[in-house]
Amino acid sequence: MKTKLHNNQLYIILVVVWVMFFTVSVPQAFAYRMENLTVEARNDFVLEPGKVELFLAPGETVTRSVSITNRVPRKVKFKIETEDFVGSHDTQNPILLLGDKRSPYSFKDSLISEVREFTLDFGQRITIPVKVQIPQDAQPGGFYSSVIISNQPDRSAGVEASGPRVISRLGALFFIRVKGDVKEAGQLEDVRIAGPNKLLYQKGPFTFQILFNNSGTVHLVPYGKINITNFAGSLLATLPVDGYFALPDSLRYREVSWYPDFLFGRYKATVELNRGYKNSTDVVDVQSTAFWVLPWKFILATFGIIFALVAVFFYIRKNFEFKRK
Repeated sequence: MKTKLHNNQLYIILVVVWVMFFTVSVPQAFAYRMENLTVEARNDFVLEPGKVELFLAPGETVTRSVSITNRVPRKVKFKIETEDFVGSHDTQNPILLLGDKRSPYSFKDSLISEVREFTLDFGQRITIPVKVQIPQDAQPGGFYSSVIISNQPDRSAGVEASGPRVISRLGALFFIRVKGDVKEAGQLEDVRIAGPNKLLYQKGPFTFQILFNNSGTVHLVPYGKINITNFAGSLLATLPVDGYFALPDSLRYREVSWYPDFLFGRYKATVELNRGYKNSTDVVDVQSTAFWVLPWKFILATFGIIFALVAVFFYIRKNFEFKRK
């Protein structure tokens, strides 16, 4: 009887050890990865990637990783938080972080990082898995939250306890779209040349601003091209408009620059922008803007040189006599 009781106790101890090892030790051992890199001291830190885009179904779970590299020449403490973000109608600030507030597209409670605080020496990089869990009852649509990394200032680095504290914050933006019926709606609103409105330009370069209005419930990724033609309709250049995200209920500018050599006359820039709908590739908006280029300084200099040459010619002709031998 004593031997049987002893065996039962031993079995229980083995089970407890097994549970403790696989539920505590293993996640801690594989929650993140540390590396030592050779970096230049920049007094900052780097977060990669800056954007994560996912297209998932209700109940689905995936894991994505973020990496933080310390380029401050000392040991730095960091912390990880989640925060919602939204678009805006202010074209100068296309993304607004909401702090403790929740957005209509909040997903921050479903971004799970097993590491909340960590310390990095100079040149160290940590790679941290972030679990993305889509609830079973999640409604179709777009959800937008971010993983924010911030440093914790070191008081031992020569800064007085009453002095200013400089805290840097970087965010990895998570664009999550839950599969199902959603409202995709948006259009090209305006095309213009950046800077003050002018009737005439002397020369390039030119920066074209493309304004897109997303009036739907999910983010879109519009893309396309700009065709530059002269007064005769001849194609001079085709500039790619790389895909860029536009959040729901927001205005978003995209800038594309053109660096021509010499221009003279009237030109037209025509934007062909695909709205970036998920299930369509042929919803394209077309808008144009025309502009004149008259390099008057060059023209005046040219006429000045021609006038001077003509004046010299008539002066010589009037004051000197040329005879044939």
